[in-house]
Amino acid sequence: MLFVATSLIIASCGGNKKKELEDAKKKEDSIKSAKEKIKADSIKALDDAIINLDKQYRGDQNGQWVDKAEVSSTYAKDRKGKEASWSADQMIGEPDVMAYGDNGKAWASLETDKGEEWVKLFYKKPVFATEVRVRMTYNPGAISKIEVMGNQSKPEVVWEGKDTKKYDKRMDYFVAKFEKTKSPVNAVKITLDSKAVSGWNEIDAVQLVGKGK
Repeated sequence: MLFVATSLIIASCGGNKKKELEDAKKKEDSIKSAKEKIKADSIKALDDAIINLDKQYRGDQNGQWVDKAEVSSTYAKDRKGKEASWSADQMIGEPDVMAYGDNGKAWASLETDKGEEWVKLFYKKPVFATEVRVRMTYNPGAISKIEVMGNQSKPEVVWEGKDTKKYDKRMDYFVAKFEKTKSPVNAVKITLDSKAVSGWNEIDAVQLVGKGK
């Protein structure tokens, strides 16, 4: 009887241990599933926020999109136009990159992590500017300086520094707000430190905001 009782106790302990392991696995899976849902909800919220900003900025009567673009370098090399993937001309007009990632509909420099790169963007209407909105679609965070200028005016630095925002591999706008420029401007120069953020730092569109008076 003692042997049988001992065997039953051992069997019972083994069964309890197995159940504990199964319960722990279920709890772990449940926590993992909850975390994945939170992350998915967070990503969707960020995507929705960008879409809402796109709608808001497209409807801004004081905003205008790029009419012509010059760059320090481009992955398109000598090719130009909207049909040339990653060319300077990809920044012309309204945003058209709908998801984060390497996309030929955005501008990209010839090389990655080389150091200083720049884009110079021209707009049809000179305005007293108060804001520049840069739509970054791949490896954002490399912008180090933004200047505005007009036909008769010297470049004016409206933002300079290190972008410390954590983008977590998502599309986003870099928005520089500043006091109204002293004279009308119709060009924006954006300098990037490509070493600051690894990979191609792609820009889809840039909006200049301001009024004619």
